[in-house]
This record gives sequence, C-alpha cells and structure tokens, in this order.
Amino acid sequence: MAVVEDFKYVNWIKRINQLVQILLCISFIIGLNYFAKNLYWRSDLTRDHIYSLSPESLAYIRQIEKPIKIIVTLSPDAIEGEMEQVFKHVRNLLKEYEYAGHIGGKKKIEIEVVDVLKERKRADYLARTYGIDQEDVVLVVCEDRQHRLIYSDIIEMENGQVSAFKGERAFTSALIDVSNTEQQKIYFISGYGEMHLDSVDPLRGLSNVAEKLKWGNISLETLNITIASEIPEDADLLILASPQGPYRPQDVEKLRNYLTDRAGKLIVLIEPAIEHGLSDLFYEWGIISDDMVVLDMGKDFQAASGDLLIRRFAGHPITAILRNNPIPVIAGLSRPVRPNLERPTDDRLIITPLISSSPESWAERSYHDSQDLKYNPEVDLKGQVSLAAISERKVSSSLGIDVKGGRLIVFGNTDIISNHRIGSIGNIMLILNTINWCLDREQLLAIQPRPVEKFHLLLSRQELTQLSLVLLSLPGAVAICGIMIYYIRKN
Repeated sequence: MAVVEDFKYVNWIKRINQLVQILLCISFIIGLNYFAKNLYWRSDLTRDHIYSLSPESLAYIRQIEKPIKIIVTLSPDAIEGEMEQVFKHVRNLLKEYEYAGHIGGKKKIEIEVVDVLKERKRADYLARTYGIDQEDVVLVVCEDRQHRLIYSDIIEMENGQVSAFKGERAFTSALIDVSNTEQQKIYFISGYGEMHLDSVDPLRGLSNVAEKLKWGNISLETLNITIASEIPEDADLLILASPQGPYRPQDVEKLRNYLTDRAGKLIVLIEPAIEHGLSDLFYEWGIISDDMVVLDMGKDFQAASGDLLIRRFAGHPITAILRNNPIPVIAGLSRPVRPNLERPTDDRLIITPLISSSPESWAERSYHDSQDLKYNPEVDLKGQVSLAAISERKVSSSLGIDVKGGRLIVFGNTDIISNHRIGSIGNIMLILNTINWCLDREQLLAIQPRPVEKFHLLLSRQELTQLSLVLLSLPGAVAICGIMIYYIRKN
C-alpha cells in the first residue's frame, strides 16, 4: 500500500512540475512580447538617416497631451514608379512617429493605413466622418481638429521629378496644428460688395477655398468693415477680395492701423475697371496698381479659352513649387500691380513682384475707350508686367534684431480665388501658399527637406553574366554537396 501511495504522490509531483513549467513558459513568452512591444529600441541604419526624426520633432512630440491619430488613405496597389518609393518613405517615417509617441506607457500617436480600393467600408466611414472624398490624403486628427496633407505637402517636385521628401516637416507641422487648441483666424472683409465666404456662385463665391482652409485647422469669419469700429484683436489675417466700390477714408484708416500699429497681414485682390479707394494705402506700402488691363500675346501664356496663363514667378517661398515644376496659374482680366518707384524712400519696406506676364505682353491704359488695342510706349507698360506684389515691413531694434512688421500682398486679379478657378492646381497652390506665408505657417519648423536619392546599377551583358555566376555559385555548391551525400548514404 505504501508503494502505491508513493507512486501516486510522485505522479502528482510530476504533473504539478509539468504544469508549473508550462505556466512559466507561457509567462516568459507573454513577458517577452510585452517588453518587445513597449520597451523596444529602434535604430535608423540608412546612410543619410532619412527616417530619423529631428530634435525639433521629438521635442514637439513629447509635448503632446491628447492622443493624435494619423490616417493614411494612400493605395499601395495603385502606386507605381517614384510615387511607390514616396509611399515607402511615408510609411517608414510614420512608424518613427508612432515609436516616438510611446511615452510613459501611453500611446500618443496612432497610425492607420487604409487601402481605399480594398477597404470600402472603412473608406466610406472616413468620407462620412471626416469628409475625405479623395485618395492619396494623410489626415491628422486630434479630437474635433483635423489637418489634411496631400502629395504636394509631402514631396518637392522639380521638372516633373521628385527631388526632395518633406514628410517630417509636413507631419510635425500638422501635429502641432491639431494639438494647438487656439486656431488662427482669418477674416474675410465685406461691406463693399466683396466676394462672399459662404457663396457657391462660380464667379463670386469663395466656398471652395473656404473648405480647403478649414482642412488646415483655420477659423474663418466675415467682417463687415463698415460696421466694425476696428479690426478685431484676434485677426491673424485679413482677406479683401474684389471690392465693387471705393472704400471710405475711415474704413481705409482701420486697415492702415491694423497693418502699421499691430503688424497685421492683409491680402487684397482687385480687378480692372473698378475704383477701390485703396491707392493711398498702397502708396504708403510702396505699391501701385494702375487702372490698366494686361494683354499678353505670348503663345505659351494664353489658354485655349483666351484666359491668361501666368508662368513667371519670383524666387519666393510662396511661388517656389510653381516655379520649380513649372505649374501655371489661370487668370482672367488682370491689372498691373508693381512696386511704386516714386514713393518716399523707406528702408524698412521690402517690396517683391510676385508673378508677372510674358515679355510679349503689355498693360493697356486706354482699354475702356478703344477697340483697336495696340502697345503705345508713351502711356502703356511694356512686359513683363507684374501682376502681384508683396510689401513686407521689418523694424530693426537697437540690438541688431529684425522684428517682423506688417505684410501687404496685392493681386491684380480676383477670379484666381473664385470657385470656378480654384480647382486649378496652380491657383490653389498660389492662394494657400500666400495665406500660409502670411500666417508664418511655412516657418513653423526649421526642418529641411531631405533629398530623394536614386541609385542605378549599370551593367554590361558580360558583367551581368559574371554577377549571376558569382551569386549562383554558393547555392549551387550546397546543392551539389547535398546530392553527393544523398548518393553516398544510399549506397
């Protein structure tokens, strides 16, 4: 009986020992996976460290308080050539953001890649929830704030080729934008028949550009300047689009005080044959807008519809992408806007012509009373004619530091921002870049674009044959040894 009891006792000990070993093994596997998921270490082994986040980005990520979700709606199956490489850069860089967002055991950044061609239910949900009605979009969301990025925000093109990858600058800027609860505010001026923010009219409506501005987490409001006693304190930018009558002196004074005393930013779009009443304000800022119409006879500067194709751009951050590719801007009737050479000297003003017509163009002064329009060197302006100008005021302190003052940008055309024009890629880039420059959004980070390197292996037929023999020699030798061992054992 004692022998039987000892056998049962030993048997139970063995079972318990096996159970403990199984539990220990499972615990080890679970613990190993936990540490691998939460306490892993990543290293960028690429030659130029193209996937390493800059100290600026890492500093901003550490300051994130509320979780942020990044949704990528790129379709890998529909991407070929250079864009396929760009998608790989986007995917790998976002992994670094997700890794950097693991702070204190909390996941502050979550990445989701949605294949819109395969995951139709998820794509429909994103369309209903966030209004994403197109592919190839990167959406950054934090609570009710969102920021959309498209390919032109992520890559830099030159002569139709991808020349640089701007992913880190774009993603970090978007993270800062959505994590900031204080939105920048743009006021669209009304009171003199200006184009309206909520109008869907093709010619006089701004609803399309308003929708695109809201993608960037910007607050938009309309300000009737004839009623307001002054420009609101929270106005980061004013846009005055196509006034239909001359401004009264008291309303011009409101704009003058905003620009001068508060270092404000103002974008003005005016059209030919309309008296705007802003000439004195323009004069103070070194800009003149003649009552003329620009006529362009250049073959590459006229669309089939007779519209003006603007292809000449200044070397400025606003027009850099348009100049490097090149991408034209489509416009209707335009008036010249140029630096005023007769203004009093003011070293604080920096005036830059932004866009211009071709050398075959001229600005016609007698457009309203003549049907046979010809260039008259005595009264007309010979091309290239400036169609928009920037006036920026900088104030130097006693310590040698330049303090930014106001910014005034005047366009001699109004329909470039209208609903029926803004669909052109050149128009939307020009308008959005102008607004972002005024709001200092393009200088949010000092992160430089990273070059996209291309490697080509050029081999002759003989070199390719030699390389194939070298690569096949090792597996071939292993195969021969295996066959020999097989026959030796068999015999």
